[in-house]
Amino acid sequence: MLSDREMGQNCLQPKRHNRGLVVRQLLTGVCSSRVELARMTGLSKMTVTNIVSELIEQRFVEECEEKCTEVCGRNPIRLQISADAPRVVGLLVLHSRIEAALCTLTLDVVKTETVSFLSLSEEQLPVYACEALDRLLASESGILAIGVAQDVPENLRTFLEERYRLPVVADTIGSSAALAEKLFGAGRDVEDFVYVGLGDHIDTGIISGGTTYRSPRGTGPQLGHVSIDRNGPPCSCGGRGCLEIYTGTRVVLGKLCRAAGRRMRFVQFCRLSGVAEIEEIMTELVSNLSVALIGVVHLIQPEMIVLGQDGMDWDERHIQALEQAVSQGGGGEAIPVRRAGFGRGAPLAGAAANVVDALCRGELLY
Repeated sequence: MLSDREMGQNCLQPKRHNRGLVVRQLLTGVCSSRVELARMTGLSKMTVTNIVSELIEQRFVEECEEKCTEVCGRNPIRLQISADAPRVVGLLVLHSRIEAALCTLTLDVVKTETVSFLSLSEEQLPVYACEALDRLLASESGILAIGVAQDVPENLRTFLEERYRLPVVADTIGSSAALAEKLFGAGRDVEDFVYVGLGDHIDTGIISGGTTYRSPRGTGPQLGHVSIDRNGPPCSCGGRGCLEIYTGTRVVLGKLCRAAGRRMRFVQFCRLSGVAEIEEIMTELVSNLSVALIGVVHLIQPEMIVLGQDGMDWDERHIQALEQAVSQGGGGEAIPVRRAGFGRGAPLAGAAANVVDALCRGELLY
């Protein structure tokens, strides 16, 4: 059964809220029949029947074979998201490229487009975004909305909405990736977890009580700017000794290359074993990251840490070492560390997940 905050309201809440609630249960596989929907959401059977009928008529949902039960009487008809349901677009804005993906409502990728560049100014951003979206959406119809994984300017959001005649839903890269992991990834069965996307910068997302944590000021969590050494070198944020200075992939890779005396990709170094100099640098990386994460554990008590982006390259022994350090430093209770279910694709899937989440919260008209 859902919490009181998540429950449907037969009379008090808007109809869209209840429709979104029903869609969420079907999308995530929590429910697959009208009977289960009524029991899980607290909505009346008549309300559920009416919502499902509308969703079937609009081709969001379709009926399948009867769901067999051991209970006497007619077996309930199984429901699932229709293959003809609207699709969603994800737009990921990075420093050197923009990625766009056309996805199903369950975040399965249908096709992608990428536009690469040497630099990105605020004036160039709409041009490159439209180049990717125009190619992606050529000859496509039945699009629900565009989701963006990046804290984009409001004028860009307005521009995209007017150009494509579609709603645009945006959030930070870390929060977007965390949302994808909550809906269909490593965190789907967990109500409280932290997503940590390692790279030159650290993209962070927090799922609290099953929903994305958003600051009232509109800023996302920034684990990379948590100081692990108050006497450390100055950071671009104005602080000193920020985590990003020590754990950024470019910084760590530079150390690894100098220690090995040759250039290799980060993933190749992660797979090496038995080289003392390399192991020492990786151990330091684990230790530095654990210092910041231990603080997070004491502060918000997450059930799990989800490691993404360049963290996908880590060897299992380093993930286990991070898990052990965080669990011990966090008070002794086991805090699992898991790779992102969407792998390196979590930020792009997260862009599309922003749309799916808005749909499930009843914020999109359909």
